[in-house]
Amino acid sequence: MSEDRKHPDRSTDDEFEVKRHVRFGKLPARVAPEDQVETTDTDPPPEGPGEPQVRREWG
Repeated sequence: MSEDRKHPDRSTDDEFEVKRHVRFGKLPARVAPEDQVETTDTDPPPEGPGEPQVRREWG
């Protein structure tokens, strides 16, 4: 594993940046904190799985 770190053909940060840009394109601008909104869940979380109707469904 330490041999990989000494490999002469390792990519530089600039090469990684170019590869990321080719793969993903330009990233969108960050959302400003004043444009962010806090969300709240309107439905209560489920209480858990219901009981099976037949005993063989218990697994």
